[in-house]
Amino acid sequence: MITAFLLVHCQPKRITAVAEELANTDGVAEVYTTTGSADCIAIVRVADLEALATVVTERIASFEGINRTDTHLAIRSWSASDEHAAFDIGID
Repeated sequence: MITAFLLVHCQPKRITAVAEELANTDGVAEVYTTTGSADCIAIVRVADLEALATVVTERIASFEGINRTDTHLAIRSWSASDEHAAFDIGID
């Protein structure tokens, strides 16, 4: 499973519409509108890099109002909730 963080830069009037389109896209697990340099951040979870390329370059890149995207691949994950879950099932 590949997890990627897609930073999306939009035309201001299209931020909400783009966020809704992203949320309805296969492979997109979560979408947040944000402050800072990106207007939206989408968390993409797909099987492999080929699927990621399809989602980003063929589907999302065609959405009206997107100026550009910046994709960051996750290589390791740390989560307090994962740690707590492990202790709950008896793993040291």
